[in-house]
Amino acid sequence: MFENFKSKVKDNRFFLLVIFFSLLPLVFIFSTSDLYHSHDGLVHLPRIAAFYKALSDGHFPVRWAGDLNYGYGMPLFNFIYQLPYLVSSVFIFLGFGLVNSFKLSISLSFILSGIFMFLAAKEFFEDDKKAFFVSIFYQFASFRLVELLIRGSFGEVYTYTFLPLVLYGLLKLFKSSKTFPIGFFFLMSLAVAFLVLSHNSVSFLFFVSLISFLIIFSKSKKNLILGGSSVLVGLALSSFYWVPAIFEHKFTYGDLYMKDSYLSYFPPLINFFIPNITNSSSLQTHGINVQIGFFHSIGVLLAIPLLFNKKINSKHKKLFLYGFILLVTSVFFMQKTSLFFWENISFLRQFQFPWRFLSLAVFSSSLLSVSYLNFSFFSQKKLYWSIILFVVFSTAYFWKPNLGFDKINESYYWNFPLNTTYYGETDIIWSEGPARSYPKKRVEIIGGEGQILDLKKKTTFHSFKVNAKTNVQIVDKTQYFPGWRVFIDGKPSRIQFQDPNWRGQITFYVPLGDHQVNLIFQESKIRLFSDIVSAISFMALISGFIYFKFKTA
Repeated sequence: MFENFKSKVKDNRFFLLVIFFSLLPLVFIFSTSDLYHSHDGLVHLPRIAAFYKALSDGHFPVRWAGDLNYGYGMPLFNFIYQLPYLVSSVFIFLGFGLVNSFKLSISLSFILSGIFMFLAAKEFFEDDKKAFFVSIFYQFASFRLVELLIRGSFGEVYTYTFLPLVLYGLLKLFKSSKTFPIGFFFLMSLAVAFLVLSHNSVSFLFFVSLISFLIIFSKSKKNLILGGSSVLVGLALSSFYWVPAIFEHKFTYGDLYMKDSYLSYFPPLINFFIPNITNSSSLQTHGINVQIGFFHSIGVLLAIPLLFNKKINSKHKKLFLYGFILLVTSVFFMQKTSLFFWENISFLRQFQFPWRFLSLAVFSSSLLSVSYLNFSFFSQKKLYWSIILFVVFSTAYFWKPNLGFDKINESYYWNFPLNTTYYGETDIIWSEGPARSYPKKRVEIIGGEGQILDLKKKTTFHSFKVNAKTNVQIVDKTQYFPGWRVFIDGKPSRIQFQDPNWRGQITFYVPLGDHQVNLIFQESKIRLFSDIVSAISFMALISGFIYFKFKTA
């Protein structure tokens, strides 16, 4: 039995080593109950709380954060990626607090990114050593550690998790001898949906890299059709999120506030290649280490002559070409030479920071790192492992969060008053901007005489009774956003949200007498349409999976 176990460990040693090495940068953040300080970490705690509260109130898909913005609420999750908060909500449900749920969620995504990259690379190279090599370069690109431990970028970390899973599913689709490999189609579609739900801008970058991979490496029409179809199903599954985010963006101040923010975030080209293992501020761009990586840069250089080497098989040459296209594209958009595009493409400005294109550089340079192993010199056992250890420990400076730790009063973040955004991404155009204080009364009569009784408030449902001695005008101090509706005694009533005295807040009239009033946040037409598309796609995918499984059983 022991011999059998030993044999299994040996056969899976590279897989297990990916997990082991991936755990190393996470040790320090679990060495204390405090939260490691990061650029965005303290923003994610109230978002996790708001998302969990919404789920607890039966609000799904989650769009509205009812307690944020001093209780005026905001459509935060109509525009902000949802998957990391959904995973965190599972940990909250299991009894973990906000801090530990954040730590566990972000750590899980990092570990899974290594596992999925190993699986994808093994499928592509059909070689454990090469798969392990590429996976280590992927996990220990310095910018990955910056994202994880300095920026605390919840969503972006998740995109690194699901891109390799998408590629693994795609490669499995390509290799399957079945006419319709439903299992891999199912995996691929779900992985695409998870990728889209992981982050806004970086998901888009990785989605473009996915489409490029599909086009370049499809060897037949069957592959192209199967791969393309699974991508479309993945988009349909996640349409409940991305369709409203695009079409309802016009109701926010996002474009106005982010118009010129990108101008200050173009990194000097030389900073991509100078080693910055001590995280020196002189080599940073607004506190961000933008280094591609010393060993990654060498891998890129080694790949150049291989493009022209006739002994390299076409599959690997395609990979090198693919990697260079992504790398050059990412570097171009991080330089001021691309200003024309930033100035004239409004969508591009949603990226906020040009250095976000570094995510493509991380992915592409990690793929190109396999070039080391095309030289027999680097394939020697001692040198192979030396490079692995150098790559891993060259990032050790980042493992202990250099911004320190914060003691967290979690009750504050469960009742967070602010709006958690930086650039007005979800500030509603009819409002005066973010609220500045809690209202003295949540619901108030602003015209006529009467009383408000038995007020109850949940994320998307407010109810109260009105004893009106005259016709009265009422304001519910909630930001209006398409979908809010008022019902008086069960009948819909007209609302107003542009009263100059109550800008962006919900006002309406109630006639003389005793009445039951309910305010309900419902789906707009575009949200309802996208919900239906997602639901039908999910049911069709599940039905197809069951049908083909039973058919081939």
